[in-house]
Amino acid sequence: MQNHYNYVFDDITNTYNFTTKNLILYRVAFIVDETFSTIFGEEIPNIFQFVIEKATDEVESYDAKVSKTIEDIIERFFQKVENSLIYVCSDDNEKEIQRHKIFDRWYKKSEHKSHVTKIDNIITVQIDAQNIQKLYTSFLFHTDNPAYKKLIKIYNQIEEVLNKNK
Repeated sequence: MQNHYNYVFDDITNTYNFTTKNLILYRVAFIVDETFSTIFGEEIPNIFQFVIEKATDEVESYDAKVSKTIEDIIERFFQKVENSLIYVCSDDNEKEIQRHKIFDRWYKKSEHKSHVTKIDNIITVQIDAQNIQKLYTSFLFHTDNPAYKKLIKIYNQIEEVLNKNK
């Protein structure tokens, strides 16, 4: 018995798509992220922001095959050891903390944590004099990535750079 849903890569939207048993459509995308390049002042290749979108509005009850499918897609992504992921939990419906916990639980149960490292950072951004925003982020990279030390250093500078000159 297959433990994940079949998925297809859509060349037009550059997304992996799959439909659950309850006919809920999910899209998974890896979007080039220039944050590290901007902070470091030179091109840092193979950094992607990871986006999961539930494209159907219906509420879906827990389905273990969804996380297994996403895990399989991520495993495929990390076949290239130079690839790295930034995951920023969406604040849609003010559920960013819940999304962060779910992503962390997924990683802790993942069979791939032996060769994919995850670092979390809750970034506080000063929007204006009265308002701050918390960004719940994770950074994932292959343990064999030759640039991992530089990447960690840059990732740890994001909050400082976002708040500079505020």
